[in-house]
Amino acid sequence: MKKPKIKDLPPKEELLALIDDIVEAKEAEAPYTMTAIVSARGLGSEGWEDKAGLVSLSATGASFTIPKECTVGRLVSLKAPLAAHLRCYDLDKELYSVWGLVQYCHKSRKGGKVAYLVGVAFTGQEAPASYRQNPLQNYRVTGVSEDGLWEITESNGFKVRRDMRYARAVELYLSRVDARMQSIGGERTVTENISRTGAAVVSSVDVGTGERVKFICERYDFSSLAVVCNKQEIEGSKFRLHLKFVGAVFPVEKIRPREERAEKATSRT
Repeated sequence: MKKPKIKDLPPKEELLALIDDIVEAKEAEAPYTMTAIVSARGLGSEGWEDKAGLVSLSATGASFTIPKECTVGRLVSLKAPLAAHLRCYDLDKELYSVWGLVQYCHKSRKGGKVAYLVGVAFTGQEAPASYRQNPLQNYRVTGVSEDGLWEITESNGFKVRRDMRYARAVELYLSRVDARMQSIGGERTVTENISRTGAAVVSSVDVGTGERVKFICERYDFSSLAVVCNKQEIEGSKFRLHLKFVGAVFPVEKIRPREERAEKATSRT
């Protein structure tokens, strides 16, 4: 049966087909054929464990496909035979065990079966005490620990688009960072949209899910580390990076007046 074109599908099927294409593209390009064991606890004796195929990988995060849906904002455990340069501890052990905070979970269909593309930010060797008390606790990223992994704190729950995003092309400098959080090369680019807590940026800076970048905007006197929550290849060597600021808030009040005037002008036409 011929696969229908995305433009011929209704909105819901169009979205699912687009996610399928993204998953297929990532898996086709991925240099990893490694399988990881992902698990999570539930209340009481509940819990689950499943095999996952790694799609992208760095020392601070990973993305993978798995048959099990993962809740954004929750912790999962990942075990895999990672290379030494991708580890922050247990360099001599066969399997590297690390906790990851789920940043996104996209449903797709593959071979007639449901699968999920999941991105996690690595948080360390041990889960917080609050997780042992309540495995369904939600968390959010707050900063970077001394070993270079992500620090987290309890959250009341993951909220989608908690802050309004402004469709503004804000000029910035985006760079990769080393273990000391120092810039190690980047480029000037612009945002597709931006909010108090994050932004979508088109860039040729090739970083993986869970990695850190430096976001510098001279015009609005703003600088912050940011975690890559999602990454999409859009054309050639260009990527759309979905960033979440760490420990800083972008001053949207400096761009909001222009946005509001544009909305008012549109409403009068």
